[in-house]
Amino acid sequence: MDFIRSSLLKGHVMATEVWTKDLPTSALSHIMITMDGNMLVDELTLAEAVAFINKIEVTRRGVTVLALESEDLYGENCYLYRNRPVFTQKQYGANILATLSLIVPFGRKIYDPNECYPATKKGDLTLAVDTTLPVTTLENAELNIETIELPGANPRKHLKSSAMTITAPGKLGDNDIELPTGNDIVCIQVRMTTMSGIVNNTFGVNGVSILVENKQFGYAYASAQCLIGDMINLLDTQHGNIAAQGDVQPLNMVYVDYDPCRNDEMLLHTAGKSSVKIRLDMGVDELTNLTLMELVNC
Repeated sequence: MDFIRSSLLKGHVMATEVWTKDLPTSALSHIMITMDGNMLVDELTLAEAVAFINKIEVTRRGVTVLALESEDLYGENCYLYRNRPVFTQKQYGANILATLSLIVPFGRKIYDPNECYPATKKGDLTLAVDTTLPVTTLENAELNIETIELPGANPRKHLKSSAMTITAPGKLGDNDIELPTGNDIVCIQVRMTTMSGIVNNTFGVNGVSILVENKQFGYAYASAQCLIGDMINLLDTQHGNIAAQGDVQPLNMVYVDYDPCRNDEMLLHTAGKSSVKIRLDMGVDELTNLTLMELVNC
């Protein structure tokens, strides 16, 4: 299978803006987005770097294919690739070059001709990147964006990634949220506002259940603590030695995984279902962010 890796945006000086561009017409494996700049402070934390890329959206004639805040895309990268996105700042001192790269995925694996975004007509598929000018922590900041095409690929499925912002329910305990139906759900990423730390043992979400047709399915109840433990299957849990290295996402995320063995045998099939819900056992009455990863038939 041939591939074409090409530059969509090269050395673009970062600004507070929404940058948009039509994507190539061949089948797309993924998009690579990289931000780099010279640190103005001794330590640029990962949380600071991620925040300069506010949101990434891919739409086809106005219909969402992917729409995620950068923090959620970072977490999705961790889940899909079993590694953290590359953040090169590993030294202490101002003026050092720092880079952060995020992958915009159209399949669970890269370079997979069977699972990628299918070929489109010119102008149908659009990328939008919402950024904030990093005034106080980076100078000479630039964006580089590259697309990876798979010419001739005829995929059976592609990955759709969408965000659901759940407002504070007004109470603690169970909060049921209806999920969209029709596609197979691979994973639901839960990003909390409050996460247990040094001085407290509080979670924004104490635990998660899934209900299909109002009956528990797969996840009868999974606590936040044990879902954190599941990350042994995702990535190295050892952090660095300085603050910038140690400030590692996804510290405030857990994953409701329906493809733990990467063999499609446990996917959450929602086609024909009248109701699929995620039940969040709220430990704090506050906002929660969900990232829904679905497989869409091409």
